[in-house]
Amino acid sequence: MKALLNAVRTGLTEIWAHKTRSVLSFLAIAAGSVVFIDAFSAIFATYELIEKQKEVSGMARVKISQNYSQTYSSPDDYVPPPVITYEEVLSLREKMPGFYMISPEGRDWRNVLEYRGERLTTNVIGVTPEWTKRDFVYTLRGRFLDWHDVENKLRVCVLVKKAAPPPGNSFNKSMLKKYNFTGGFDTLVAHNDMLGKLVNIDGFNFTVIGILEELPYSKRPSTITGSSQDYKILAPVTTLIHYNFINANQSLDLSIDTGSEQNFEESLRKINNFLKIRFGDGEFFILENQLEIIRERIATSVKSALVTISLGMLAFLAGGIGIMNVTLATVFARTREIGIRRAIGASRRDIMLQFVVEAVMLGLIGGVLGSALGYLWGVPVKVMLGMGGSPIKAWMPLVSVLIAALTAFAFAIYPAWVAASLKPADALRAE
Repeated sequence: MKALLNAVRTGLTEIWAHKTRSVLSFLAIAAGSVVFIDAFSAIFATYELIEKQKEVSGMARVKISQNYSQTYSSPDDYVPPPVITYEEVLSLREKMPGFYMISPEGRDWRNVLEYRGERLTTNVIGVTPEWTKRDFVYTLRGRFLDWHDVENKLRVCVLVKKAAPPPGNSFNKSMLKKYNFTGGFDTLVAHNDMLGKLVNIDGFNFTVIGILEELPYSKRPSTITGSSQDYKILAPVTTLIHYNFINANQSLDLSIDTGSEQNFEESLRKINNFLKIRFGDGEFFILENQLEIIRERIATSVKSALVTISLGMLAFLAGGIGIMNVTLATVFARTREIGIRRAIGASRRDIMLQFVVEAVMLGLIGGVLGSALGYLWGVPVKVMLGMGGSPIKAWMPLVSVLIAALTAFAFAIYPAWVAASLKPADALRAE
């Protein structure tokens, strides 16, 4: 222990005496630490997204919609597309009771809402209570649609109150302004308590039974797939069909969560068979394999992070080579000192310990500096630049410092061995 403390004291003295050389030695190590922390936080963020995806949006997902390319593929003949009706949805649910969610959606793209003398453009989407099982990023006032509403085709609806948009650049703001044709509706819902009130939609009175308030973007759970739907008014899908908001030629889209990643391929096969038996040709529908999309995005994120980690390891390698060169130079510059120490009784082990400890201290200083810079880059700097902070955990800087120290140790072995191998008589004769 005494020999180790002496080596630490000697190493600190040497590092301080050659500050410029020491700084240059551990800068590459520090750069490697920064890259390492950023890469591992990216991998950790990806797996955090996976957990959020499982909780909020699910993994074993598939979306079914009409394939319009089949309908209009012939320049001469129009092929009437088959339609997924609500009865088909019930039949699919009956045949596949093990699925976690089968959520039909029927969208009417442009509707007129009247409320207290105001006429506003909006859109109505027909859903069932299954809709709340996935991608539910709202707080609810009142109640949501229930099966009684759906089965009895009641004229009830739930309004969506938009959250404030996130900070964006001028291009995004101009595009939002250009295409936001339902902005008046958003303003109406934001500034009026419409719960329990009657609204008129395309000539039919609906009772507002609930208000869904979007979570602020800062509190909204991030997922791999995200949520691109822009919902305004939700009503029972059967009500919209009954009152011809959704006409007889309009197919319902289906969002399905099979509930099991392990059996997803088998579930996909069953869905395809259902469509072929029901409609004769499954090509009239597009099945978006969202599990495959999720896996591809995960693989891309991990691959990018691994590339970054390899760059960090190269920086560590460069830093280790730099420390080895500096340590070798130090050995040759202090040859006479080594000879004197050997002559008065220092062992080869003591000489090796002196130079290894000095090199490891350089690695530790570089690792600590890099970890501090990595935290500053990953949290406050990225937030200020609008890139979103990295989820840096306490173990990441610790591992980074450990790798830096091990790198310095590994590259100091050879110079320390050279120093310890010097014969005392030869070392004392050195100039």
